[in-house]
Amino acid sequence: MDRHLECGEFLFDAPVVFSAAHLPTGVRFVWDDSHQARVGVMPRAGGEVRWFEVAPSLVGHTLNAYEDGTDVVVDIVRHPEGFDIRGFGGSRPTLDRWRVDLAAGKVRKDRLDDRIREFPRVNSRCAGRPYRYGYAAAVELYAPPTGPGDPRPDTGFSSALLKHDLVRGTAEAHEFGRLGAVGEGVFVPAELPVAEDDGYVMAYVHDPEHGAADLVILSAQDFTGEPVACIHLPVRVPLGLHGNWVPGDPWGPRP
Repeated sequence: MDRHLECGEFLFDAPVVFSAAHLPTGVRFVWDDSHQARVGVMPRAGGEVRWFEVAPSLVGHTLNAYEDGTDVVVDIVRHPEGFDIRGFGGSRPTLDRWRVDLAAGKVRKDRLDDRIREFPRVNSRCAGRPYRYGYAAAVELYAPPTGPGDPRPDTGFSSALLKHDLVRGTAEAHEFGRLGAVGEGVFVPAELPVAEDDGYVMAYVHDPEHGAADLVILSAQDFTGEPVACIHLPVRVPLGLHGNWVPGDPWGPRP
């Protein structure tokens, strides 16, 4: 039987620290090689946090986590050692799995996918439970091309949304082209879903030629197919904006 995660919370302690000395230069955080990276597991029922050492890295965002026997599985977007925290320059965040063995007191690391990505999402009904599918934005992190005249060389990366099948170990990519810049893809279940991926993935895609964003809706089960809908917005949605979609008016009727 699936159960909600009972360990409570994860705490990521990274070698990225606040630096008052760098404030005059406009930098608040720096990489500290002397700081040991750790992941902490906090029991839901209370008690001591257990800390486990991991390789130097920064966890950008967590895709999901669940219990597997005496192990806790944590799927994360991991920024590697030594990247420039001031502007994320040169960062190549990958999708990794940390399997925290609570009995042996150690962490096993596995690479799930080495494509650059951020903003991982899962069907929220699977949060804290074993799951199969995950979604992420595959982009040149925070540095998308600005338009057709962008002088930067073509790096070979396109803006895309990824759908990971973690059971088969495969991934599908819905490409938006080098000139597009896609944000976080949020999964929205169908009204009466019959499968974990029965639903839609919604994301803002910046169109530099028009200086505005499109709201693109994909079928999660036909991920590489044509969008179900593409809504042209009259404004630019800032890159990196992410959060949750709320059906209807969350504030209720107004006077």
